[in-house]
Amino acid sequence: MFALEHGLSGDDLDLLMSTVRSAVRKGLGAGSRQWWLPFVVYAAESGYHYVGDEYWPSFEQSTPGWRSDQRPWVKTSFQRFAAEYGGAVPTGAFASNFTIIAWPITHAVLPTYLQRQLAQLLFDFRGALTSDLLDDPASLGARLARRATAYTDRFRIFCENTTLVGQVAAALLSGDEEQTPYLLPSTLERIVEGLSEERQARHWLKSAQRTASRVRGFQLQNGETTTPTRTKVVSRATDPRLLLRLETTWTAYAALPDLTSLSAELPFVYDQLRSSRGTVNGAARAIPPSALLYGGQEVRLARWPQPDRPFLQLERGDGKTNRVLADECVITHGPWWVFRLYGTGLAVEVKGKIVRPGRRYLLVASAATTPPVVPWLSQVAIDVQGVNAYELSIPEQTSESHEAALRDSGIAVMSHVEIRPVGIVASVWDGDGEVEWLAGEPAMLGLRSDLLPLRCRVSVDGVTYFLEWSPGEVELVFSLEGLAVGTHDLNAVLLGEGGRKLAAGSLDITIRDPQVRAEGASVGEGIRMLAAPARPTLSDLWDDRATISIDGPAGASAELLVTLRGGDDQAVAVLKRSIRMPVDAASWKATAKAVRADRRFRDAYDQAESCVVSVRREGVGFAALTCERGFQPLRWHFMRSHDGQVVASLVDRTDGGSTVVDFFAVEAPLIAVPKLATEPFDVPARGGLAVARAGDVTAAVVLPTNPNAVFQLAPAQPAISPPSRSTDSILHVARAHQQWLNADLPADVVAMYEQQIVGDAIARSIGTAVGGSHWARLERRLATAGEAADYLQTMQEAVGVIGQHKAIASTIALSLYKWLTPESLLTGFEQVMLPFLASYGIIDRPATPRFLLMLAGRPDYISEWEKSEAEFILDRVLQSPILYRVARFAMLGTRALSDANDGQRGC
Repeated sequence: MFALEHGLSGDDLDLLMSTVRSAVRKGLGAGSRQWWLPFVVYAAESGYHYVGDEYWPSFEQSTPGWRSDQRPWVKTSFQRFAAEYGGAVPTGAFASNFTIIAWPITHAVLPTYLQRQLAQLLFDFRGALTSDLLDDPASLGARLARRATAYTDRFRIFCENTTLVGQVAAALLSGDEEQTPYLLPSTLERIVEGLSEERQARHWLKSAQRTASRVRGFQLQNGETTTPTRTKVVSRATDPRLLLRLETTWTAYAALPDLTSLSAELPFVYDQLRSSRGTVNGAARAIPPSALLYGGQEVRLARWPQPDRPFLQLERGDGKTNRVLADECVITHGPWWVFRLYGTGLAVEVKGKIVRPGRRYLLVASAATTPPVVPWLSQVAIDVQGVNAYELSIPEQTSESHEAALRDSGIAVMSHVEIRPVGIVASVWDGDGEVEWLAGEPAMLGLRSDLLPLRCRVSVDGVTYFLEWSPGEVELVFSLEGLAVGTHDLNAVLLGEGGRKLAAGSLDITIRDPQVRAEGASVGEGIRMLAAPARPTLSDLWDDRATISIDGPAGASAELLVTLRGGDDQAVAVLKRSIRMPVDAASWKATAKAVRADRRFRDAYDQAESCVVSVRREGVGFAALTCERGFQPLRWHFMRSHDGQVVASLVDRTDGGSTVVDFFAVEAPLIAVPKLATEPFDVPARGGLAVARAGDVTAAVVLPTNPNAVFQLAPAQPAISPPSRSTDSILHVARAHQQWLNADLPADVVAMYEQQIVGDAIARSIGTAVGGSHWARLERRLATAGEAADYLQTMQEAVGVIGQHKAIASTIALSLYKWLTPESLLTGFEQVMLPFLASYGIIDRPATPRFLLMLAGRPDYISEWEKSEAEFILDRVLQSPILYRVARFAMLGTRALSDANDGQRGC
């Protein structure tokens, strides 16, 4: 039961509201508090009308005399309502962080500002509705919550209360003429009226209701059994697809899956997919973070995937996530892989290993596998280690012996019957036995045969139907309805006189849950925009923690539009730029830097709640990405006076009253100075770092500077004592580095520069402690050096004096110019270091070179490393400081050369 289901008339509700306000004005004494139930209704009504995360300000504005120390009584009253009347109990992250206001907002059922988004979600999800889901609100709510990933942060948090979402959704989908047990009719009517005030929301809801009505009325017809549909684990949609392309020779590629659906089913997977590089068994390169959350990604296979190893793993994924990927992202088993030839340069895998007369195929198997003995098979060249390839050109007529030879190799020849999608084009069709539709698309099939059968026996997941074959027709067309999201088996048997079997065929059907994305373009459109990591926040995008890549016609220009929007969704700043496609991560960083420097952007950034980045070119396409600041229980706010002085204040929307604030100066970046959470404070000219904490909630921000004052000061020299030579001490400093570098940034170029100075100083303190005394002296010289490139020879010599150390240093020195991008640095450093790691006691830990580079240049990253592995590698580094010095040389050397090149280009 929800408090909003009070059933009061308009006059009675007005009387209740005025009575409660009168009691509050009089001080809400003990006599008034005994009548607690009207206050529950009053608070729920406030929750129904509130907007965003401003519950208490709007509550206090409409309730004169209300004091903040009275807030806990609201929670106590709702708890009593839950105990005495079976009222709903809040759940989810929102309830954990907002222990008081979660109650009235939950009992508001569906606040007005979220109604439009729920209508859109129901519309987007309508294709996946089934009668079972409509009868199971808990499952429906869980599915809707998983599908809400592309919606606003506040709406996603609302959807975490899956029981509430499921009950509201089931009630809304019941339709105008249907009764629902989930909400009081008057309450449901009130919500529907609110939704109907906007034409688009009304259209979304009506469309979803029509779909729900249709699926409720769907019943299987003509089935011989009432066995429930058997659905396999949804793995096929997350399997890669293998391709062969004819370049100079045949080359192999893996088209990687969009794992968004997998991460929705298993939420713990999402963050690791978003932030970790992937490795593909046999691939020539790693997969960038977040790439697996988009479709259309391909990798070239330098060698054929080894069958005893997982196809896909994450470099920094934990064991649980990598086990999921090993189970859910697999290629078909050998010994033979079958590819159908299209034209002269492309071959697509046929996972069912079915071949048909009159068609051409490529077969791939390990070099040790004996090919089938058929006259129409000839070997062709393939540029993939460990396998041979053969072209198979099947004639129109084949003998039984030749078909048997192929069957012995696991390859089936299918003739006389063909099953294919008809009508609206299927999402995926391999031409030989595998088809895919999005949920909600009509699944229509054509069954073609030259045998003129009398009827056909069709089995779908064990449920059998008999379909009559029209005399004289060569094709039977039928549709499948009500298939759940997942993978389904269809088998067809053609029957003649007396039920005699004439021929048989099969089809693998995948129904995929369509994903709703914040991006406005996908594979196949003229312009495509990808973010890394996926779904960045406003701060991620403009604080240089995320990048955007834009694909489009090479060399074509396009218009980039950056729109900052306030809390009311109105534009507060609009900036236009011209770009040339494609835009990679490096190009985006230069563009973002120019946008951040624009005065219009700087003036509006702190007030902005969201940002829309869009790209358009007439006649080519359009793509857009929306980033939100996110739901923030703690938020920093800044005011700047005419002389440039900044005052910082904390907007605290938590309920607990236990918020603590620490300030860290640029000159002493590891020393916390406590501040009162309720009092604004003056920000030093250089800015600094402010960190607010309330329970599990943290808000860290690099403070704006007073640029005019900073330019009159000497360069900042952060004072940091080197950590002791212990793993705990180094990890502590790494977490401090993370706190500074992961903090939100204002639209202030000088603040970004001060942050970089502090980050470099913290990283240098680790080098001073770990690298040894000679290296420590070098670090101190580099701290005040004008050009680090002038010290490259000194750095090389400081790496070590014994033969092996000198050899590694020399190899790195000769490679620095080749390593000027992060990808080339990581790949090259791995190739140099992996052969030497065993001599330092590091065995079977392939991520070690990456860890060493992060320790040397971005120690904040090692604080996210799996703790036992981080401690193990750090222990080896402390025993053998050469491991740190070579990584630090590689990091500093490439950075020095890159800075020198940038300086030359700027001359």
